[in-house]
Amino acid sequence: MNKLLMVLLRVCLTLIFLGGLLWQAWVVPTLAAQNATLFPEVAFLATPYTVVVIVAIACLQVSLAATWKLLSMVERRTIFTQRAFGWVNAIIASIAVATFLALSLGVHLLGIIGVGGPGVALAIAALTTCGSAFALLMLVMKGLLRRATNLEGGAAELV
Repeated sequence: MNKLLMVLLRVCLTLIFLGGLLWQAWVVPTLAAQNATLFPEVAFLATPYTVVVIVAIACLQVSLAATWKLLSMVERRTIFTQRAFGWVNAIIASIAVATFLALSLGVHLLGIIGVGGPGVALAIAALTTCGSAFALLMLVMKGLLRRATNLEGGAAELV
């Protein structure tokens, strides 16, 4: 693989991970506190919603770490082994959990509490659609990895 490409990808993964930490530590709690002040009728939701969003971001960070591990396996030319499937499964599971959390938060806010409006509905729809699409894409990629791993194993047996 191209060394520059690997470095650029690692820089991007690091920046996204650090951005997630910033959101977990400062942005989400600050927005929750501001919204609790602006909308006292739903202030009781600030803490649980903050926790849900922080956990969802942590799920995304798990997928970033798993991607980093897979990238390391590509560099060492060990990507076509059974160990890679654990990391791919971690990505799929973490994205699925984050998507479920976003959908659950939206259903609770819009359907049960009855507040939020079209902007929240669109944001939840976008998050759910993108998260589902990414998880499904990773399932397809896992199938391709399985086929490539089987081909590599078959070629090794011939040699």
